[in-house]
Amino acid sequence: MFTETTAIRNAAARLQEAFTSGDKEQAKAAFEEFGEAIVASVQADYESAHGNKDILLQRGFRVLTPEEEKYYQKVIEAGKSSKTVQAMNGMLDVMEVPATIIEDIYKELRNDHPLLAKINFVSVAYLTKWILNDATIDAAVWGEVGSEITKKIEGAFKVVDLTQNKLSAYAMIEKDMLDLGPSFLDAYIRAFLKEAVYIALEKGIVCGSGHNCPIGMDRDIHAGVSVSTTEGYPQKKAVKLSSFAPADYGPVLAKLAETEKGNPRKFDEVTLICNQVDYLSKVMPATTVLGMNGLYAHDVFPFPTEVIRTTALETGKAILVLPEEYFFGLGTSKDGVIEYSDDVKFLEDMRVFKIKMHGAGRAADNTVALLLDISEMVPAYVTVKTTDAGSDTGTIGTLTVTSAAGTATGDTKLTVSPEKADATNVYKYKVAAEADSVAYGDNVRNWSTWDGTSDITAATGKVITLVEAGSDYKARKVGTATVTAKA
Repeated sequence: MFTETTAIRNAAARLQEAFTSGDKEQAKAAFEEFGEAIVASVQADYESAHGNKDILLQRGFRVLTPEEEKYYQKVIEAGKSSKTVQAMNGMLDVMEVPATIIEDIYKELRNDHPLLAKINFVSVAYLTKWILNDATIDAAVWGEVGSEITKKIEGAFKVVDLTQNKLSAYAMIEKDMLDLGPSFLDAYIRAFLKEAVYIALEKGIVCGSGHNCPIGMDRDIHAGVSVSTTEGYPQKKAVKLSSFAPADYGPVLAKLAETEKGNPRKFDEVTLICNQVDYLSKVMPATTVLGMNGLYAHDVFPFPTEVIRTTALETGKAILVLPEEYFFGLGTSKDGVIEYSDDVKFLEDMRVFKIKMHGAGRAADNTVALLLDISEMVPAYVTVKTTDAGSDTGTIGTLTVTSAAGTATGDTKLTVSPEKADATNVYKYKVAAEADSVAYGDNVRNWSTWDGTSDITAATGKVITLVEAGSDYKARKVGTATVTAKA
């Protein structure tokens, strides 16, 4: 349909930044730049074909149906009219927007954006309500059909109001360009809709509050949750995830394996959503390993996981989700998807069209998605890092640990030597009546963590056992000291 140039990609990025900033002047400038970039791309492709329909078809311009051709011709005539608002309104009174226009936009959104391709994304056309099967309730039951069973089956369905959330996009076009005809206008409208609407859809699906917008995947929607009339649903409490090792990742995945009402849920793949910064600095190092052949293997997960990057999530946060159980219905009303707008004032020789759509989105229940805290995720390794001369033979190294009175009453300050053999290693400790016996390779994940500088609360006379462990939490070195705490 059009060539997505660097100018369009940059303009789309600046448009999203402007919307996030809340600066009206910045948003206005970014919007103009975005519209101009798409117009320039579509116009260049269209005019270079010199009206040849075969060439236009090869370049993604659709062959319009008679209904579409007639509709766009009416839009063009209304756009050229000196009384555009009245002309547009008069046209919409007698002519519906062809459903094929929205259907094609829907297909292109699914094809070009992996997040929309993964979720239960439905083109609802002119429908105002959509019935969803509640996966948390059995829709078929054994036994005689009585009132209780009927009630149970009826409860297995949810009705989603698709008119609750309205989505409006504004498309600018120079009046002279209306002379290029219906095919050009169709390509421009669809290109603008696909790019502009996705920015809003992505944010709504990922982190929408539910207040005049979809209920995002990161929202707490458990039965009985308190919903604000001004701020919508609260955000979920983030689950800490420090690595994708099976022992860490498995328990988190297990939270998705049971519905909110305690019924088992089966799935063969999950989707991890994060922003680009976190993917490069957290997820990629945690899922990339160097193989025996000297080549890196990427996206190595112990369970099938597809990573989708988004601009809608803050750094340090990710979403683990079963996307097919998130529903989003997108459609329009029969009174028209396109109308002339004088709400937004730009240049005098511009026509500004308001493109109206509506939709709603929500997860099947509160356990379909988890909000993750990945701020402390550690890199992945497939080989054991040695920490001293004896480590390669399985002999644990030695730490020299001393204890002195800390700053606060009941605290002790530790000093340890030598320094960590590797910056990714961690200190783990236990305080007991006597020293713990630790062998090389013992897993000390569940021991207390020490940052290497902070005071530790411990009673005088107790014995503290300090372990230097690798990023896999397996012991490399160990040392002990009798605690001296501040009296």
